Amino acid sequence: MPIVTITLQAGRPAIELRSIMDAIHSATVSAFSVPESSRNQRLIEIAPDLYFKPDGRSKAFMTIEIASFPGRSDAAKAALYQQITENLRRSNAIDSKDVMILLHEPAYENWGINGQPATRFKPA
Repeated sequence: MPIVTITLQAGRPAIELRSIMDAIHSATVSAFSVPESSRNQRLIEIAPDLYFKPDGRSKAFMTIEIASFPGRSDAAKAALYQQITENLRRSNAIDSKDVMILLHEPAYENWGINGQPATRFKPA
């Protein structure tokens, strides 16, 4: 169950925000084999005058941070990055240069689920 945080400039309509969230979730389901029902997302909107972005990026620029259990292959991670950017391009016409993804992989002992350390759920 990855935890996804999307940060972007405020001002988009709610339907577009939902479409962005759906596009990212769809990529985690496909690339990381996350169950469709295992959706843990939050979206943070920042006022335009307080949202600074790298040169060459448009007002559509966003960062996507994903915390997930460690252990996925480099190929699975590459597929995730590609699918997120492709889904966002198709659903919202967001250019890949406006998408920055950071994957965090905290060790199992750094997760707590249902009051238990995630080491309890670690694959053998």
